Amino acid sequence: MPLTKEQRDALPDSEFAVPGKRALPIHDRDHVKMAWSMLDHTKGLSDTERAEAKRRILRKAQELGIDTSDWEAHQNARMGMEPAGPNDGGLRAMRFEAMALEVPEVPGHPNRVPFSGVLTRVDEASDKPVGGANGKRVLIPKAVAEKALASLLGMGVDYQPNLSGHDPQKKIGVIMGATIEGDGVHIQGFLYGADFPAVVAEIQSKKALLGFSYEAQTSVENWNSDPVEVTSCVFTGAAILFKDKAAYTTTSLEASASSELTMTKEELQALLAETLKPITDDLTALKASSGKLEAANVLHRVKKHSDALRACADGMEADGLGGHERHGHVAVLRRMADKMEAEAVMGKLPHLWRDHDWLEASAEDKGKDDRIATLEAEVKALKEKGFQAAAAPTKPTDAASAGKPDLQAAAAAKDAIAKRDAELRAAGASTTQRLAAITAASMGVAA
Repeated sequence: MPLTKEQRDALPDSEFAVPGKRALPIHDRDHVKMAWSMLDHTKGLSDTERAEAKRRILRKAQELGIDTSDWEAHQNARMGMEPAGPNDGGLRAMRFEAMALEVPEVPGHPNRVPFSGVLTRVDEASDKPVGGANGKRVLIPKAVAEKALASLLGMGVDYQPNLSGHDPQKKIGVIMGATIEGDGVHIQGFLYGADFPAVVAEIQSKKALLGFSYEAQTSVENWNSDPVEVTSCVFTGAAILFKDKAAYTTTSLEASASSELTMTKEELQALLAETLKPITDDLTALKASSGKLEAANVLHRVKKHSDALRACADGMEADGLGGHERHGHVAVLRRMADKMEAEAVMGKLPHLWRDHDWLEASAEDKGKDDRIATLEAEVKALKEKGFQAAAAPTKPTDAASAGKPDLQAAAAAKDAIAKRDAELRAAGASTTQRLAAITAASMGVAA
């Protein structure tokens, strides 16, 4: 991993491949491999310094138990055996096995969070089908990967918010180096820590579960085979995602804990305060309205039901049902919804519905009911009188006249009924009450 200025300054000269210039640190396994890959691209070194650096790197690799057989084998296959220099330990320089960009050290840079990991496997079929491969698994031969290795340099690293796929338009980092070690294509670079602090923090916290997936333009000779073997390849980038979402589930990611990121105590406190501000504001608002919290929660539980009642009322109104201004179903449902919400605002769950119209009646309304009862009594008396007026005759000589209605009595009863109906209407009697009174009176007259 890249070193901070303090870490680099603390290393003795003996821990550098070029001690005189303190270039290419070799204090651990990762830096030994990186030094070997970057040696041929490091500027400002003489031929003698390069040869001595190769010797020191190889000796350090042997001390740390690093297998360098692939370094020599691939060099022999690519370049043929070149005469060994007097100080190169009998091994040849690797030219295409490892690629890296030269990036100057920028101590304390806030936007560089180093990463490294295994991008993909070579000479091994993918565990899952690869996107764009017609549902087939893919195999990249090592020789093809070697030729394409340089195309990785400078390519972007992207991610999806759920870490489950690719999104080339969301670049959060860049690849700065690439090597082939054994059956793995290893990459390293940095993530933009200052530009994407939340994303980088998530990646660091989940790095044990994450891996890489490559993006590439490839050529294939036979699409009918499975796995499909790639014949040529140009890498165009990489994505960080969960290992189980990658084509190769054995890829890995290491993201440092932002070793190059340095902040003063004040800067860290300011960043923390800004990050937590939305949460702090919410807590403050909740405390300020603690007395209303219970009511708000109860209203939330009631609201969907009161809305349903209003929707039902709207539907009935549209269909012409329950339309009485005061006592119709539409009016009652809407009053019920209002009452439920009123109770919820006071922190109460509604459990009982009672239409309180009768309790809210004024003294005048009570008097009106009394007048209606009096009029109904008068109608009843009229009914009894009607029966008496139409009684059957007791004499045989009256039989003929008994079958004829008493028109004068009937007319009088009709007028009385009309008069009472007008009085009932004036007193505010309901249609039902008036019809009941008229029906009773009519039956009495007809009898």
